[in-house]
Amino acid sequence: MMKNSKETITKKDLSRMCFNSGALGMEFSWNYPRQMHLAFCLMIEPLLKRIYKNNPEGYKSALERHVGFFNITPQLAPFVGGIVLSMEEQINAGVEGVDGESVTNVKAALMGPLSGIGDSVFLGCIRVIALGVGISLATQGNILGPILYFLIYNIPAFFCKGLRSTFRV
Repeated sequence: MMKNSKETITKKDLSRMCFNSGALGMEFSWNYPRQMHLAFCLMIEPLLKRIYKNNPEGYKSALERHVGFFNITPQLAPFVGGIVLSMEEQINAGVEGVDGESVTNVKAALMGPLSGIGDSVFLGCIRVIALGVGISLATQGNILGPILYFLIYNIPAFFCKGLRSTFRV
């Protein structure tokens, strides 16, 4: 339970987070050593700034914590972001038993299972169906082929990002 009853981060903030440049560009800054670390940190940074507005050392520690290794199906990153931000609020409020190491551990524990589910759904199912529809129309010269591929794949992805970002601990 948090010490102060007023929450720093609202559901509207979390919904906005899932469509910011960090969330939408999850694979643009990808690299081998830390994978999606910069994009994840960019996704949650505006809300970290709000959580730690009166605690510059806490803000610095949170940023350092979130530029560590991170890799997940991009559509599910806001889900992890919502949980992490909730834990960061608890750290800033001084809740006993919640510390930086527990945030890192929860984040690491969620990456593997969520990626297994996300990759199966988005890459193994939705993308294959979208490609089947799009290619069959495109080979007939129909302009709807690429359009339908884009819509069939991206509408569920955006819906999942928006839906999952509002989960809180």
